Amino acid sequence: MSNKKVLLVGAGNIAATHAAVLRELPGVDLYGVFDLNTAAARSLAQAFGAPHVFETIDQAVHCAADAVHVLTPPDLHLSTAMPFIAAGKAVLLEKPLALSSAECDQMRAAARQSGAVVGVNQNLVFNPAYLKLKQAIASGRLGQPRYINYIYEVPLRQLAARQFSHWMFHQPINILLEQAVHPLAQLVDLAGRVIELSVQAQAPVEIAPGVGLHNACQVSMLCERMPAQLRFHVGAQFSVCRMSVVCDDGVAVADIFSNQFHTLQRSAYMEPVDAWLSARASGKQIIQQGFSSLRDYTLAMLKLKPRSDAFYLGMKGSLQAFYRALQAGTKPVLDLEFGAHLVHVCEQMASGFKPLAASSKIESAAATPTGPWVAVLGGTGFIGSYTVAALLDRGYRVRVMARGNTNLQAVFHRPGVELLRGDVKRAADLERAIAGTRYVINLAHGGGGADFAAIRAAMVDSALAVAQVCQAAGVDRLVHVGSIAGLYLGDAREEVTGSTPTDRQPTTRNDYAHAKALADDAVLKFHQDSGLPVVLLRPGLVTGAGTSAFHGGLGFFNNDQYCIGWNQGNNPLPWVLVEDCATAICSALTAPAAVGKAYNLVGDVRPSAREYLAAVASVTQRPLKFVPSSPTGLWLVEMGKWLIKRLSGRKVARPYRRDLLSRGLPASFNTADVKQDLNWQPQADPAAFHRRGIAVHGQ
Repeated sequence: MSNKKVLLVGAGNIAATHAAVLRELPGVDLYGVFDLNTAAARSLAQAFGAPHVFETIDQAVHCAADAVHVLTPPDLHLSTAMPFIAAGKAVLLEKPLALSSAECDQMRAAARQSGAVVGVNQNLVFNPAYLKLKQAIASGRLGQPRYINYIYEVPLRQLAARQFSHWMFHQPINILLEQAVHPLAQLVDLAGRVIELSVQAQAPVEIAPGVGLHNACQVSMLCERMPAQLRFHVGAQFSVCRMSVVCDDGVAVADIFSNQFHTLQRSAYMEPVDAWLSARASGKQIIQQGFSSLRDYTLAMLKLKPRSDAFYLGMKGSLQAFYRALQAGTKPVLDLEFGAHLVHVCEQMASGFKPLAASSKIESAAATPTGPWVAVLGGTGFIGSYTVAALLDRGYRVRVMARGNTNLQAVFHRPGVELLRGDVKRAADLERAIAGTRYVINLAHGGGGADFAAIRAAMVDSALAVAQVCQAAGVDRLVHVGSIAGLYLGDAREEVTGSTPTDRQPTTRNDYAHAKALADDAVLKFHQDSGLPVVLLRPGLVTGAGTSAFHGGLGFFNNDQYCIGWNQGNNPLPWVLVEDCATAICSALTAPAAVGKAYNLVGDVRPSAREYLAAVASVTQRPLKFVPSSPTGLWLVEMGKWLIKRLSGRKVARPYRRDLLSRGLPASFNTADVKQDLNWQPQADPAAFHRRGIAVHGQ
């Protein structure tokens, strides 16, 4: 039997995992990649040895692939999958299968007509800890299973970053389709289809005027084989993903994220002895599995063992089950009907959501501003929202361009604001956004990338592209907002001013800092060469309402509770309130002495990392801890990781102690220049700084 030829449709983040798993599966070959972003498709194909890259959906549909993985965003699943289903190919869709039961019906009808096999990837159904739980129950050693309790409490990166244009925030049901399908897939797999359910939903969180996020609820379900209860909460501070199955003669517990399984069982002895023996047995299971996870991770890093983390093994199990079914000519375990049932359950859950109690009223000015137009690129983020408000308050009209412009804050609905969807990496979008404006504020960083070349192209090239379009359009001034990350700040003896040059050894810095330094230099050089009026602003550590309290300038957070400091955490840090940052940006548009200069936006109140985190702990009433460290110690650890990766054949950038020294920010800042030239008066009262920059995180 010849190998199945597999086509990946979509070259986003999850595609690399699919490609890596396919490389390990017998009987399949990665045949090709299709993505509207042809460069991304080529990069993925080259990385994993796929011989074909397709530039149009028509080419992809008519290629020789036997099976197709649909890896596009969920709101594109139906339109992407339907041509392949109609062509009779085997189709595996990433979760969720579709956005509604109606879309599932369309897929079902097309599959019946063409004979296509359709499956859905729900990798938690093949999580190793969950599989151990299933095996324990199937063995009968715990007696008959009677009830399932599932706790799903997880952080949500997009929520913390206020990326509300993400599709999961567009409709109330979307958060369930994005997140709740994970625990629901395991519940349906173990307990059977949901016959009836009831929902106790908590009040939604208003993320934009009139837009509520239903992020928490309790669901009671009567399933075919047993009842189940689900606690669902996204945006949690502490991660818990735990299934407990109560049986007649014991309890089976699977901790999904920790990839640990244990049981609670009885012994033949009296109750006090039994309690000790039971606890010892459960503890032994947990300790052994915890050690195994650490051992397997270390061996995998050394390339002495294949990758074996729970996520990867779950993905591998899911894809392997799909292709085993194809090769055997049987129905996939997680087929179209399974995926469609999960969508139906999400619809039932969403019907129990509470309406938004009271919507924030969109602020309206007494009159529409009539001042000059200002283009704010990348203006829907944290600094951007405050900058737009400050511009409107000064009478400017504002054209905001960003990649996402849905579910925006009230300020973006005020009179005088024009919203455009666009990308700073596309010249046509820039021309459209800048046309007819007098001033341009560039807050867009261009995005990241898989390596420094991609990051440089996104950040540096986009900064130059903005400057070029501004020059061609004849704008009066470009305010480019960079970052103090582009400076070297690792020398406690140095006093940094606006005239301090960017880091002269950028290759010894992390990719972000390296690219920021190059972008700042490129924009100032363009000013010198072309005469375009440019002002460069470098904000320090920006804080205020609307951003996370866990700033990377404090250290790195393996989790929210513990901050591993870049150093001992005693030196003053270059904080600036977001309102003060926005004020400086507005002033830079017209300040006569500012053209051609760079300024560092650092306020006058500068608590240390220890002081800041202690204050956040106090206002949030959480046991937050600052863990001091040594830059040299951190560097030695990073060097050890780097050496292991290099010995295993991975090409990764070498870490430098100099970069870690700079991250600790021991250098001092003198901001007399920006105060004089921009008439800038940042907050100098510690109590006011605490109220506006720290206390807001406890509200």
